[in-house]
Amino acid sequence: MVKRGVGVGFLLLAVGLFSTSSFLTTLVKQKLTRTLIEQARVAEGVELKMAPLRLGELLNGQVGTVDFSAVRLGFAQGPVFTNVALHSKGGRFDLKALLWQGEFILEELAETHMQLELSEEELTALMRRDLPELEPTVLLKEGRVELEGFLDLFGQRRLPFSAGASLERASDRSLRLAPLGLSVAGVALWAELFNQYASQLSWEFPLEIPWPVRLERFMVTPGVIQMEWREEAQM
Repeated sequence: MVKRGVGVGFLLLAVGLFSTSSFLTTLVKQKLTRTLIEQARVAEGVELKMAPLRLGELLNGQVGTVDFSAVRLGFAQGPVFTNVALHSKGGRFDLKALLWQGEFILEELAETHMQLELSEEELTALMRRDLPELEPTVLLKEGRVELEGFLDLFGQRRLPFSAGASLERASDRSLRLAPLGLSVAGVALWAELFNQYASQLSWEFPLEIPWPVRLERFMVTPGVIQMEWREEAQM
């Protein structure tokens, strides 16, 4: 009931000030920024810039050019990204959800470019959450990924392992790590034994961003994965 009252009050205020485009834009920007921060798991250093907004656009849930940035940003069960920078020529959001439920639901984006980074520390934390038995550490080098951790060899002895791994796109919103070679206690495993344990090290993880965007390309660099995202194709 409280959110509903706030939403109605927000709409009435916007209608009453329809002739003041700059004030209306500021009001909407503040509401969107506050709601986004409340929905995110982590949101630090968030900044949002919007083109001047008219009342008719607001009532249709439309915005013009948008620039968004964040030092750190993460949603739900996904990783926390760093150095997030998005530029879009416009979009459409669910006005009713924003006003009545206090939820920011971005439904559609025009031409959009977004860049962000995923650090090896965050990737390690995410992998340890999903595969705690391995106690894994992810190391990001120039163009390659390395893994370290502990493995139960033959189900009897827990020994340190190291592995090179490939990083590939699993979907528009996820990546997959797959081991290329495996050494246990400093000894490289032969093919048959490697195949037996490789599945334990394979790992697919979501890139949780609740916006209509898709991963276009990524690059592994020392310490971080650099990613570029684009708007989803409109149906």
